[in-house]
Amino acid sequence: MSNSSEQNLVENRAYKNYNQSDPWPKCDIWHDATHEVIDKYVKSSIKKYFQKGSICLNIGSGKTKYDIDGKLIQMDIIDTYIKDEPNYIIGSLENIPLENESMDFVVCVGSVINYCDAIRSVGEISRVLKPNGRVVLEFERSNSAEFLLKKDYGSTVFLKKYEYNHQEHLLWMYNENYLKELFIYNGLKMESIYRFHIISSLMYRLGMKETKAAKYYKLDNFFQNVSYPFSHNVIMTLKK
Repeated sequence: MSNSSEQNLVENRAYKNYNQSDPWPKCDIWHDATHEVIDKYVKSSIKKYFQKGSICLNIGSGKTKYDIDGKLIQMDIIDTYIKDEPNYIIGSLENIPLENESMDFVVCVGSVINYCDAIRSVGEISRVLKPNGRVVLEFERSNSAEFLLKKDYGSTVFLKKYEYNHQEHLLWMYNENYLKELFIYNGLKMESIYRFHIISSLMYRLGMKETKAAKYYKLDNFFQNVSYPFSHNVIMTLKK
């Protein structure tokens, strides 16, 4: 996917940025909308699938917690976010410090996988997940309307530079079908999917300011059937 120097650069940049600022800063309309959609979907999936007394691993948790009737393990590369939690581990998605088949439920959202090697990351999620366990995964897509008519649109993977929260971020943008192939290879079956920032990304590509384009996320429910060529983000529930 990438050479080691590029991957180290992405990881080191992410660590530096998130060690200096909140993962979900206030007064950022686009990411406020992203957070709202993710939070709603995760809570719905937990309500539908999470069993009482089960164990949930929240990868790249930051300060986000979920109300579950079981054990919640917060995992992040930034210790200051999680060190006061009753159950936490410091670790990377590419090398989860847990035993095989030890988790009933995994949450990996906030584009965490876009900072990581997808092959290793999906393999690690599958490894720690119990048979019949579920994972909620969200990521940013190379199929986004933001890249329409550009050379990288729909690429298996490419490195994208963003200015976010007054910082320079580097993310691996992934083709949705490429990740679906990785899911199948690792024994993960998709149960539900929701794409978002559909019209938002198109409006942004057409020249609208991000702050105005972001508001179009409210229309996403109406455009799911035509969302594949346009949506910037996707969130899904998978079962092992």
